[in-house]
Amino acid sequence: MSNKFKFIFYSRIFLFLAAFTGVYLEIVNRGGFGMLLYYTVLSNLLVAIFILYLLRVMKRDGENWQSPTLLRLKGGVTMSIMITCVIYHFLLAPIATNFYTLENFLCHYIVPLWFFADTLFFDKQGQYKIWDPVVWTILPLLYMIFALFNGLVLKLDIPNSKVSPFPYFFLNVAKGWDVVIKWCAIIFVAYMLAGFVFYFIKQIKRKSS
Repeated sequence: MSNKFKFIFYSRIFLFLAAFTGVYLEIVNRGGFGMLLYYTVLSNLLVAIFILYLLRVMKRDGENWQSPTLLRLKGGVTMSIMITCVIYHFLLAPIATNFYTLENFLCHYIVPLWFFADTLFFDKQGQYKIWDPVVWTILPLLYMIFALFNGLVLKLDIPNSKVSPFPYFFLNVAKGWDVVIKWCAIIFVAYMLAGFVFYFIKQIKRKSS
């Protein structure tokens, strides 16, 4: 077992602990299991589960764990957690009331950027297909649909949300469908473009390696 493999393996153990701790503190300190209605908490939980599975694969298969299918799936998880960081930083952080908390930094900055760096530097290059950035939009789109369905039909209370039963101001239908559609379109296009940028970065790294 090479030193690089050991470094990646133990780094991912700490990444799992960071994601798990962030989710745990969000639930315990901020509003119970209702916090699972936030994309932030769900995406960090996804990272924790995925990293745990990845550690199992690495332990089982040794240094032959980087299958193209697994890495393409990991690319989707990477984009899913990075949108948490980007949207929070540019849209939500300026109006946040709990900015200086451990769970906030873990869930919105440390875990997303750590996972992104892990994918960028530790994964084999050139494993993605050109249409993968389109496929990666599925998870955020499903969340948007669920969030709107909850706000309009289920009406489950969103802890600490000023626009409950909607989790975020840009999904608040009370402001008008035109506002929601505008924000969703902006986020979708930005997410898609970021996915293609990420794809081409990986392609460039493959050619230069």
